[in-house]
Amino acid sequence: MTDKTYLDQLSDKEVIKSLYFSQGLIILAGIVFILIFIRNPGIWFESLWQINLTEIILYGFGTGIIVVLIEYIIDKAAPKGWFEDDGINERVFQALSYPHVFFAMAVVAVFEEILFRGLIQYKFGMIIASLIFAFVHGRYIKKPLLLILTIILGFYLGWLYELTGKLLVPITAHYTIDVILGVILKWQSSKRRGT
Repeated sequence: MTDKTYLDQLSDKEVIKSLYFSQGLIILAGIVFILIFIRNPGIWFESLWQINLTEIILYGFGTGIIVVLIEYIIDKAAPKGWFEDDGINERVFQALSYPHVFFAMAVVAVFEEILFRGLIQYKFGMIIASLIFAFVHGRYIKKPLLLILTIILGFYLGWLYELTGKLLVPITAHYTIDVILGVILKWQSSKRRGT
């Protein structure tokens, strides 16, 4: 049975449960990481949440939109199938309502960025964090273009964190990318299905 066939057999509820289960694993990994590697969690956590609206708007939303545009251009320029993930992302966004896309992608962006930038990069550096970020998105291993783009995105989000020293900036960029691409995938899927 192909991944696509398996995905089509899952109910929307099962797809959503899987999404939140994966984020639960990210949270659990973060908690374990904090307990093992962070000496003063209160001070560490406070330091992550400094707010600079200019940086959030310019580097978070602004560059998130630019990344989406670059991915769109690559998708149109690459040979058919190179930019597809066997329908996994499409199926996830198909299961979510439009308001749920905005909520679920906030959960994904916040918890992934806390783990990868706020914890792993904080303790071990950008290279390790970016490679682990790509590894966690392991379904792209069979898709070289998606894997390369995920590694580059991991480094880019890490660079945003290094540049600003504020976790809200890569969270905002990650959120912007996921929401825009999610809404586009959901809209395209609905259009194809005639719903």
